[in-house]
Amino acid sequence: MTEARAPTSIRRTLWLYLGGLMALFAVALFFGARDYGQRAANRSYDHLLVSSALSIIDSVALVDAQWQVDLPYASLDLLAMAPEDRVFYRVFDARNQTVTGYDDLPAPPRTPTDRPQLFDAPYSGETVRFVVVSRRVSSPSAQAEVRVQVGQTRRAREALAQDMVTRALVAIVVLSLLSLALVALGVHRALRPLVRVERELSRREPSDLRPLDASTPQEMDQMVGALNHFMGRLSTSNETLRAFMAEAAHQMRTPLAALRAQAQLALDDEDPEDMRRSLQAIERNATHMSRLLNQLLSDASVIHRANLQRFALVDLAEIVHQALHEALPQALPAPRVQLAVTSDPAWVNGDALLLREAIKNLIDNALKYGGDGALQLALTTEDTHCVLTIADHGPGIPPADAERVFERFARGEGAAAGGAGLGLAIVKRVVDSHGGHIDLSNRVDGGLIATIRLPRRHA
Repeated sequence: MTEARAPTSIRRTLWLYLGGLMALFAVALFFGARDYGQRAANRSYDHLLVSSALSIIDSVALVDAQWQVDLPYASLDLLAMAPEDRVFYRVFDARNQTVTGYDDLPAPPRTPTDRPQLFDAPYSGETVRFVVVSRRVSSPSAQAEVRVQVGQTRRAREALAQDMVTRALVAIVVLSLLSLALVALGVHRALRPLVRVERELSRREPSDLRPLDASTPQEMDQMVGALNHFMGRLSTSNETLRAFMAEAAHQMRTPLAALRAQAQLALDDEDPEDMRRSLQAIERNATHMSRLLNQLLSDASVIHRANLQRFALVDLAEIVHQALHEALPQALPAPRVQLAVTSDPAWVNGDALLLREAIKNLIDNALKYGGDGALQLALTTEDTHCVLTIADHGPGIPPADAERVFERFARGEGAAAGGAGLGLAIVKRVVDSHGGHIDLSNRVDGGLIATIRLPRRHA
């Protein structure tokens, strides 16, 4: 036993995808803001660090081959504006001899040049940001290279970066909440047309199959169009069913009444001969009613299969042979039949059972009303159509009845008793459902020609 799948929700799906997209966007914004805050804090404090180192190196002079440093404490005061940070400095020469400052500062990863070199290194129990600058100093008697290294702990810059990230996070949260509210409004407004359609359908009577006139967006046009098309087909099917039931009830009422009357007469008859005649009348009416019931069932089956339109590529020549074999009476004498079938492929897109039923009805009519001449069947092909003609040698049909006989329960003038008037109606319905055309015409030398044209397909 298969488990029933829980129905999906468009609202939940929209929330899932839009919410997931917003969450990814918010996470990307957060990491982007954090990266930007760290780089902005580093740029700001690195600028102060480089300025302090350049200010110190400008105060270094070479006098009588001795280094003299007039340390500008103001340069260190700039770094001391961050009260939680500690500042370290060192002035040394190319031989790594310390002139002044902290002698144990970590060495730079590369040889210092005249361009500031920034790096992080652990010192005094925490990570410190260092800058090293180098300059060649000349005096009248000598020339040498001096280097300045200045370091600052990272507390202030990390606090600044954290503050920037916090502010950005608040902005992201506010924007996310506003976006969620906007998404909620958008989802509500997007699904409102569905609610209108649902309300309109729920307020209708079961028999009300008029097209929907609710205002819907362009994205729902195809769905509403398909729904209207479906309701149109259902309305047509219901009308056909109601007409069929009314006509069937009308047609069955007469033979049933006659059957009851004959049965009543048979019960009242005492003369065996009169009783026999009553039983024969009952048998004739029962046979007529049986034939009518079979045609009604055949008509209902044709209506159902024609509405389904489960068509496939079929060989019309093979269907003609099958229909002829099933329609010809098995008792002798066998009727004369002239069959001419083209050697070209006669493929059509259709329902083999329906086509065979339609051709059988035409053959049955031709055998019943066609006189003593031979029944003539011919199947030919054109570029776009397959053409089937069934000709007999009967009395033909009045021109005024050529179209009316295709209506259900309609019979032409001079039609033999016992028919129900459904055979040609079934043929017409089958041909129309296959996109074809049928017409009846009289032969010059007497007789009726039924011509069916069906769209030809190429295998």
